Amino acid sequence: MNAKKYLHMFGELAERNEIPRDLYDMLVAKIAENGGRMNRRVYDLYLSELEKRGLFDAEGAPYVTKNSAATDGTYKYLHPKNPFRYIARAFCATVLKIIGYAAGALLFGVWRVKDKKKLKGLGAYITVSNHIGYLDVVLTRRATGGKKLYVAVAPHNCKRNLGGAILAASAAIPLPNGFRGVKPFSDMMRYAADHGAAVHFYPEKSMWIGYKKPRPYKDGAFHYADKLDVPVVPVFYCFGKPKGLRKLLRMPKMSIEIADPIYADKSLPPRERRLDLAARATEATAALYEGFYGIPLVYETSDGEIAEACASDDAPQEINV
Repeated sequence: MNAKKYLHMFGELAERNEIPRDLYDMLVAKIAENGGRMNRRVYDLYLSELEKRGLFDAEGAPYVTKNSAATDGTYKYLHPKNPFRYIARAFCATVLKIIGYAAGALLFGVWRVKDKKKLKGLGAYITVSNHIGYLDVVLTRRATGGKKLYVAVAPHNCKRNLGGAILAASAAIPLPNGFRGVKPFSDMMRYAADHGAAVHFYPEKSMWIGYKKPRPYKDGAFHYADKLDVPVVPVFYCFGKPKGLRKLLRMPKMSIEIADPIYADKSLPPRERRLDLAARATEATAALYEGFYGIPLVYETSDGEIAEACASDDAPQEINV
């Protein structure tokens, strides 16, 4: 872990009042005590303090926004009239689909997804999950198999360079960073639904590396599930106990838990439908956590519960992949 980058992130969060000053001072002191190094022990302390204080929206890892995709209404999600772009997109998507499917097994030890049958015959759908690492999207690829999969990502994941172009051509849908970008993003979501694809969202908003518990969901993903009339499938990445070679090499052993599809209650008003979907997805995810670990979902806060299960926000939620 790069101490300089984390210190910069902690400082920015403190300046924006997203974390309290005493937490910032604590982290700076711990890094100093550690010889100026940022390690897993300090990072786990940071996540523990965020949980205790109920700061579930705080950023969990630094990232660079320079040269990010401009999703302010000018970003081109589709190029239907350009056959060369279509061929390039199909090639990149196929290659990364194969790599992602293999990586789910090799990197995370997921060779079989027991609940995969719950996705069978659904057509278009939206998956939502916890966000626990830079490459955790391959776990969703493992779950969805050969199905066409798009992933809603923060604009900084789609840099204006070759790597960003490949990512955008394969599966990434950068979220809008302004009101004018909402319609093109919505049109892309409609395109994905019309073609029977799956779209993955990280509704926790930010990435907390290695954090085991689910965090409150924002309602952006559920807005689109309701709008497109497609089901939401809660997915949860769980940490198993590595054995043998994986234990020796300190490689994770993950499990992908999948809940039953959830459909919007059309008897409710639009805003309430989204909140209801988010609440039911949160409950389903908590059940996946408790079923896998065999313990109640309890947070180290003053009352042991999340004060607000989900926050309403009509705009799509920015996430960090």
